[in-house]
Amino acid sequence: MVRVSPSFDPLLRRPFGILQSEPPYIWLYFQVNGRGTALLKDHQSGDRLNILGPLGNSFPELPGKKILLIAGGRGIVPLFSYAKTYAAQQSLILLYGGRSAADLQLLKEISAMPLEKTFVFSEDGSCGEKGLLTSGLERILADQRPDATMACGPEAMLAALARMLKAKKLQNYASLEATMGCGFGVCHSCAVSAADGQYRKVCDEGPVFPLEEIRWPT
Repeated sequence: MVRVSPSFDPLLRRPFGILQSEPPYIWLYFQVNGRGTALLKDHQSGDRLNILGPLGNSFPELPGKKILLIAGGRGIVPLFSYAKTYAAQQSLILLYGGRSAADLQLLKEISAMPLEKTFVFSEDGSCGEKGLLTSGLERILADQRPDATMACGPEAMLAALARMLKAKKLQNYASLEATMGCGFGVCHSCAVSAADGQYRKVCDEGPVFPLEEIRWPT
């Protein structure tokens, strides 16, 4: 949770996933999408930021499992971090999609990782295969035969994955994005509906959940 200015204007911190960690440094990857991220973009080298974290959970370690990482746009952040940590230790496949090549800016860094395979999709065909990344999912599942999937991206993408993966005998996890006020479970502004009729707080119970634990829109 990052305070994007030295003052309390804006009042609330902004939530970000950690792209990469090499103590004592962390890297954040974000798109300018409002006043908060615009202020953050204007910081210069040497500026100081007030950061609260790390908070929440992370994708589980699944030693010996073949894992398909599914990233939509900025959803690459936690999956990039996971791949940096585990690609040299186990079989990881990446399915990475965006609206255009502009949404797929980390391909150079990804190509340097020892991933087993990388599949790239863009909706306009400007990078990789043309179409939604879900259009290639069935083929990739059949060819690569992963034991588990880990996904992060827009809600519509995650809902589609939940439908497509429901009948598969896989372990499926999703890292959710939500508006957050506090970041540690007090304000409940990030609550999402769960399949059991209850609610889950993305900030401290998540952001990673088993895919089937969330009630996705139909």
